[in-house]
Amino acid sequence: MDLRLKDILSQRGITLKEFAQSSGISQSNLSNYLNGNISPTLDTLKKIATNLNIDIVELFKEKDEIEIYAKYNGVLYPINKYDILSLILQHK
Repeated sequence: MDLRLKDILSQRGITLKEFAQSSGISQSNLSNYLNGNISPTLDTLKKIATNLNIDIVELFKEKDEIEIYAKYNGVLYPINKYDILSLILQHK
């Protein structure tokens, strides 16, 4: 099972320690879930989803995003959908 928990926490700027404290799930168990060492129970998944205020299926959605980069002076810079949208709006 590939939980998107790590991505969700990262997007929200929440550390694993902070999430462990707020959710009541031990940091070691959360780490084991993320590393695929153990699978969370349905009750635990519900607890995670409730704490994040998301539907439980959000924990399992596959990433289907395309990553785009601009290279300048040998350095890659990530471009996100907001950068692209901004460029489009500037040229209308």
